[in-house]
Amino acid sequence: MKSEKFSFKAVRPRWIESKGDLQPDEKDYLDQTVEAYKRGEVVEFFETIHKDQWCYFNEKTKGIKGKVELNGPLQSSWPVDEHKQISVFVEYTYNKVVEVLTRRNQYPFQYKRKVSNLDKHFLVPYGSKREHERECMMQTLERLNVLDNSIYSRPKPDKTLQKHVDIGYTFPIRNENVKYRNIEGTNVHLAKQKYLYSQDKMLPALYDASKRVHCFVVLDNFPFNNELNMPTTEKFLWPVFFGVPFIYIGSEHQKESLRSWGFEPNDQSRTDVRSTTEQMMSLKSIFDDPKLAQQWQDSQGDLVIKNWKALQELPNKLRSV
Repeated sequence: MKSEKFSFKAVRPRWIESKGDLQPDEKDYLDQTVEAYKRGEVVEFFETIHKDQWCYFNEKTKGIKGKVELNGPLQSSWPVDEHKQISVFVEYTYNKVVEVLTRRNQYPFQYKRKVSNLDKHFLVPYGSKREHERECMMQTLERLNVLDNSIYSRPKPDKTLQKHVDIGYTFPIRNENVKYRNIEGTNVHLAKQKYLYSQDKMLPALYDASKRVHCFVVLDNFPFNNELNMPTTEKFLWPVFFGVPFIYIGSEHQKESLRSWGFEPNDQSRTDVRSTTEQMMSLKSIFDDPKLAQQWQDSQGDLVIKNWKALQELPNKLRSV
């Protein structure tokens, strides 16, 4: 009897640092995926797909009818064989949206914010999933003191990851002083499964922090990596749900997903580490001037409401893809 589904789930633990290089271990698993497809099984790409992974799979299964399930839309420039029946469902984000919408009464919407109540520039949750793309961004912000008056989290240093962190064009000397931080400002290392994935524990801390900051910074997974089909993750939900202005740091594909869902950051997204750093430094100068800061907050009201309305409609949009 044929199995119902073949899930491409081994990608994250096995080659997250070199996804798409098609070395033997990666190619072997892709070959298993190809064979499952040829047997008539539904192939579920549970993890994010690299362009080279998709091209390899698509070419090896060309001309064969079958079903493929994805957790994020393919980029428009990627080849797609007409015989493939493809469905997309961003399940994790969908579940988070549905859950957070049930909590509206617990977290009053922050509209018409007064800068006299704001004593921090940015709120930047990083979490615990280490990627060299996010680490490049975070280390640059730290070393240029962009976050000197902000609330942010970051995982502890990882020696394996560090060798992939390339900020040499900005700092030729490697940063050896990476330190763990959490939003609460404690030294307790918060477990991903018990804390970061629990809205009961995470939302109160984020909400309290959001009431102190001028702007939320959504640092998404694999920012600026345009070779992945990584969808916009649930991270943008928090500022939209709280009613706090936000900027978005992500790939071109992720930004397109965000726009297609009806969301717009409160300052235009930049394209790389340097331009994003310059953007945040410019915003800091506004936030440090009470008059300019209040004008900036006041000018965000319509967009904050627009994004909130888009969030209410998002479950139906995600289900209809």
